[in-house]
Amino acid sequence: MRAPRAVCDSFDGLPREETFVTAHLRANTYDPRYNQVPGQVLEYRGTPDTVAKMVELSLGKRGEQSILVRRHAEQIVGNLRPKDYASEVMAIYYWWTRSGRYTRDPLHVELLKDPQRMVEDADAGRLVCDCDELATGIATDCMVIGAKARFVTVAFKPRQHPPWLPRSRVGRAGPFTHVFAQAQDPRTQIWWTLDPVAGRRAERMHQRVRQMRIYPIG
Repeated sequence: MRAPRAVCDSFDGLPREETFVTAHLRANTYDPRYNQVPGQVLEYRGTPDTVAKMVELSLGKRGEQSILVRRHAEQIVGNLRPKDYASEVMAIYYWWTRSGRYTRDPLHVELLKDPQRMVEDADAGRLVCDCDELATGIATDCMVIGAKARFVTVAFKPRQHPPWLPRSRVGRAGPFTHVFAQAQDPRTQIWWTLDPVAGRRAERMHQRVRQMRIYPIG
């Protein structure tokens, strides 16, 4: 019997015995300095309270008021024609789409990061965020270059209810489980959905929405 040989995949040259995960862990360098960041724990009070905190972070000193965040957005749109507002917004959307890794929140914690922290993490090649942080970063970048932005929360599933509850009292949708940013085109007044989580499936995501709430920023 012949000795087994490692057969390599053509696209990356890795032996098939080595999974993508093990190859990633072997190549990835763990840096404990990334863990040294301040933070605080607040009581969770529901989706409206979370979005209120997102608004606060977007408008704060480490958000729209941050020079670092402003210069970060300047670099994203720097090669575009002046006053091409639609392209500016789309450039910001594409930057956030490809610059980080989507990772869910801790199981029992609603985790939020301020925009400047996310830009700093991106500079270090370690940007990790979920839908609320992506929405916060995108909305803030849009605002620092003069575009109006807002947050939208959506619910997809029917509300669960006890069998004894009259249907007249049953809500139309379940809990709000997703949030994304929208930015407005100043010429057409159209609000664009900027959702890296949905990506190319944004239209299908809109079709699945059972209920939505809009939260202005500022």
